[in-house]
Amino acid sequence: MKLKDKNILLISPETWDHIFVSKHHYSVHLAARGNRVYFLNPPRAPFNVQAISATKFQNVFSVGYSGFVKGLRFLPPFMQRFFIWKKFVELEKFCKVKFDVIWSFDNSVFYDFRALPDRVLKISHIVDLNQNFQTSVAAKTADYCFCTTELIKERLSWFTARVFKINHGFNVSDLKGIQKALPGQAKVKALYAGNLAFTFIDWKLLFRLVKSHPAVDFIFIGPGKDHPSVDPNARLVAEQQNTFFLGKIPAGDLQEYYRLADILLICYRDEFHLDQANPHKMMEYLGSGKVIVATFTGEYEELMNQEVIAMSRENSQSEQLFDDVLKNLSFWNSERKIISRKAIASDNTYERQIQRIEKFLDEK
Repeated sequence: MKLKDKNILLISPETWDHIFVSKHHYSVHLAARGNRVYFLNPPRAPFNVQAISATKFQNVFSVGYSGFVKGLRFLPPFMQRFFIWKKFVELEKFCKVKFDVIWSFDNSVFYDFRALPDRVLKISHIVDLNQNFQTSVAAKTADYCFCTTELIKERLSWFTARVFKINHGFNVSDLKGIQKALPGQAKVKALYAGNLAFTFIDWKLLFRLVKSHPAVDFIFIGPGKDHPSVDPNARLVAEQQNTFFLGKIPAGDLQEYYRLADILLICYRDEFHLDQANPHKMMEYLGSGKVIVATFTGEYEELMNQEVIAMSRENSQSEQLFDDVLKNLSFWNSERKIISRKAIASDNTYERQIQRIEKFLDEK
């Protein structure tokens, strides 16, 4: 099946105005192929609220809705299917289209695909280990299941044989005319990008790195620095003279910031290494070519063994690892290694991933 000239309802657990991750990039790249993508935001109150707006991307529309009746999952299955079908029909009427594909990254809503018309292709695409709500019924009733890690694949395989692993995609940015600069006076720049309110971040480790390396500038990109839930260690990081917080950056500009850095950081607490076995930012980092210093990220263990990336198995080893990379930057950022990293990203562009998915859709 070719994913072209289709009306696609793409269901996301993150809003359209969230920092761009897989759901957003898939929307944009599917639309670039001539599809019309309706990006369904997480449900919000009050009841019966509906909204649709064009995004800056052609054929991508942001859709808001109020969600389902309270306690849907506790109702008998036939009633769950009735309410899912009813909401689906309402959305088709509201968007003034008949959907050809429902592509869901969220198995907490629209999870029983039996409720939907036979004409609709049903895809469950789980990219986060903590996306584990109505997993069994979603996996059993989807036409195809896609995922990003072996752990998620193993979980889904309990319920269906139609599960395939597709790595995170790399968003190729047009950097023509983009001229950026990183703040600070230090020669070496280390950069971390992502949602800074994310509770999995090891701010204690980051503080130790910042404090023990005053000759390195640490740049942080992303929203959430002042969110009330942020670890107190994040505020300690922000108070240091060699740290700089740039806030939310347009997705198309991120690659230029990554390429200007010397070291790119992935830093999650030990207890969340399984959850973060394949973070979205890893593929984007690889696309810049620069060395990545990461806490343990299971899906990339082979790249660690090949010295393509620098990774610790436990966070207690991360400070020494950072020191070693810092002392050997010419090795880690050699032209050969930069080319190797970029080649991995180029083999995983969103267009390539969509082509891989199309091949699976052709399998009976």
